[in-house]
Amino acid sequence: MKPTIATITFLQNGVSRTLDLLSDETLPFFTKQLLCEEEYVRLALEPKKAVEISEIKLQFPCTFERQDSIFMNGFQSWTVCKEYSIDTTKGVVEQMAKILKHAPSDQCGDRDFTDYPKQNRWLHGVSYGYIRREKDFRFFASLSENRGFTFFDIDTDAGILSVRKDLQKRIFTDTIHAFDLIFLKGTEAEVFDRYFRELEIEPAPARPVTGYTTWYRHQQDISEKKLLADIKEVSDNAAKYPCSVFFIDEGYENATGDWLVPKKNYFPHGVAPLVKKILASKMKAGIWIAPFICDKKSDIYKHHRDWLLRDSSGNLVAACRSWKDCYCIDIENLAFRHHMKNVLLTMRDDWGISYFKFDFLFAACLLPSPTKTRAEKMCEAIEFLRSCVGHSVTIACGVPLILAAGKFDYCQVSCDYSPDWYPALTMACREQNSTYRAVVDTIMHRQLKGRAFSIFNNVTPINSKSFLLDSDKRILLSMIQGLTNGMILTSDELNKFTAEDTVLWNTVHSFRDAEIKDVYTQEQELIVEYELNAQPQKIRIPILE
Repeated sequence: MKPTIATITFLQNGVSRTLDLLSDETLPFFTKQLLCEEEYVRLALEPKKAVEISEIKLQFPCTFERQDSIFMNGFQSWTVCKEYSIDTTKGVVEQMAKILKHAPSDQCGDRDFTDYPKQNRWLHGVSYGYIRREKDFRFFASLSENRGFTFFDIDTDAGILSVRKDLQKRIFTDTIHAFDLIFLKGTEAEVFDRYFRELEIEPAPARPVTGYTTWYRHQQDISEKKLLADIKEVSDNAAKYPCSVFFIDEGYENATGDWLVPKKNYFPHGVAPLVKKILASKMKAGIWIAPFICDKKSDIYKHHRDWLLRDSSGNLVAACRSWKDCYCIDIENLAFRHHMKNVLLTMRDDWGISYFKFDFLFAACLLPSPTKTRAEKMCEAIEFLRSCVGHSVTIACGVPLILAAGKFDYCQVSCDYSPDWYPALTMACREQNSTYRAVVDTIMHRQLKGRAFSIFNNVTPINSKSFLLDSDKRILLSMIQGLTNGMILTSDELNKFTAEDTVLWNTVHSFRDAEIKDVYTQEQELIVEYELNAQPQKIRIPILE
């Protein structure tokens, strides 16, 4: 592949300059290395003086046919991902999104630092994507995301694939490894197998797991009394509905950020005795923690304000306003690191936690610094967590997926579930909770299973009252979860399972023996072809956006 346009815009001595990187002339401020081959495009620049990059951009010609389907991976786990037609910009949903003014993604996505085309937000992605024509894939990706996120944008009318590197704010004095792109053609298995070989990623040997979580049953309203009852219920039903891990989810802490301080009056004896009870019930103990955020009620916010991340104006950086007024913590602060390492070691060594569900991980990389890009900060945060918990089992949520590849045992690959199938105004935000979207996102990230990590599936709502889903939707959700062959959790009242509920529970687990053969769109339905017990079958999902 050879770009038709390649430019760099940068600041040096306070002056903004733009250079044509395809010019045969010697660049006045850089030494350039540009390699263009059929499958690879690599660009490295060595500045002659310190330089701040504003943008490095490449454009490639890209042809499209009416039957093409386009997939663009999202910024992080929760970002909506699906295959779109080349007429996406003309669709009803896209027009509605324009009317809603493409609401910002609540600091969860890349909208606050990426000016991708508002006329077509769907054909914008990060790290990798493809154009599929039946079973033939034209795949494009970055092999160097640890240096800076790579953004892809497609303009189907102009026939252009644009590629940009997120290097803003970083001051470079040494070689800038701007792009290491790969372009592949082949079947789905061929291009994804090759991609992960090139990345030299070997996922951890995680196995299918079924467990229990307090979240969808109690939300934040948990207590020692409720957990003891839940532990007993799960243990009493272990013969019929075995769970190998019990997760204490959000709500045990006094405030977001105060992970070792249990909620007053609700956990009079602390969390450690409950973990011992879980272990005595022959289950592993897991815990939810959002290591890089805190709220205003926390000890960190009140007494360690210097640990919090601030922008260039000195303002605190918000992490997620729709859930709580939470703020990002500066992962480069050494005092905070010492504190967080103590938190995680206490949970692991003193409490007995062996499964860590890390959430809101994107908060570590919302703001770059003069010494680190967003991607470099995210990589550093991931390595820090792994070094703290050692060989414990790790689950990543709200994380840029390719940076999580090979680093975590399990990873969420979709947004969170919503009580109903498709909430109102879902299309207004790319990270909006939606059970429908979660199903589609999980299917669309199927290629990551076993190559990058095992899939974390949130929860299977068989009789959960937290979900307003009819039996058909619950069956559909359960089948898709089984197909991922990853981690499935329940929040159900196991004591109240009916014969029909038991059938559904067994169906979920039987689908772990199924194999997806093909996924495609046909007449406003997403078709998942799979094989189970040597029998080819199909799942049909009506398309809502």
